[in-house]
Amino acid sequence: MYKLYGALGGASLAPHCVLEKSGLAYEFIEVNIARDTERDPEYLKLNPHGRIPTLVFDDTVIIESAAISIYLADKHRNTELSPQFDHPDRARYIQWMVYITNTLQETMTQKLYTYKYSDDPNCRNQLASRASSKLNMIISFLEESIGQTEGPFFLESGLSTVDIYLHMLTAWDPSIKERVLPSSSSSTIPSKERLINIEHSYHEMLKQPDISKIFKLNGH
Repeated sequence: MYKLYGALGGASLAPHCVLEKSGLAYEFIEVNIARDTERDPEYLKLNPHGRIPTLVFDDTVIIESAAISIYLADKHRNTELSPQFDHPDRARYIQWMVYITNTLQETMTQKLYTYKYSDDPNCRNQLASRASSKLNMIISFLEESIGQTEGPFFLESGLSTVDIYLHMLTAWDPSIKERVLPSSSSSTIPSKERLINIEHSYHEMLKQPDISKIFKLNGH
C-alpha cells in the first residue's frame, strides 16, 4: 500500500489527487510543517531534505511532488492523468511538467520566500520585485498557452497532472489566486488582468469528483 507523507495546502496535493483517482488503497500521513515535524529524525530517514511530499511503497521511497505525480500517473493508467509514451501529447506533457516546476514554482518561491535566498532586507526587496515581474510574465504565458488548445487543459488529450500541478501552485500566491478566482463580485481586479483560461480550466478540472474531493480537503 502506498503511504504519502504530506501537508494539506502544500505540495502533496498533486500526487494526492493521482492516488485518489487511481482507486487504490493508500494512506495519507499528515506532516505538521508548523511544528517542523518534517525534520523529525524518523522522517529524515525517508527524506533527508526534510521536505514534503514523500511517497513510500514496498522498499521504495520517492521524493519531489512532480516526480511522484508523474510516476503514479504513468504506472496507473486508469487515472488517465498522463499521456502514454507513444502519444503525440507526451512531449508536451513532459515540457509543461518541467516548466511549471522549474520555472513557475521556482519563481513563485523566490517571490514568496525571499528569506531563503538572502539575509539582506534590501536584497530581499529587490529579489521579490524581480520575481514578481517575472512571475507575471510566466502566468501570462501559461494563460495564453491554455487558450491555444482545443479543450480547457494544457493537452488536447485532456486533464493531466500538469493542470493539477498548476492549480495547486496558483493557490499559493494570493495575488495570482485573485486573478484566477476573484473572491467577490466587487473584486478590484481589472477584467484585462483576469486569467480567464486558467479559471475555466480550474472549474472543468473540479468536475471530476476524485480531484474535487482532494482540492476541497486542501482548502480550495
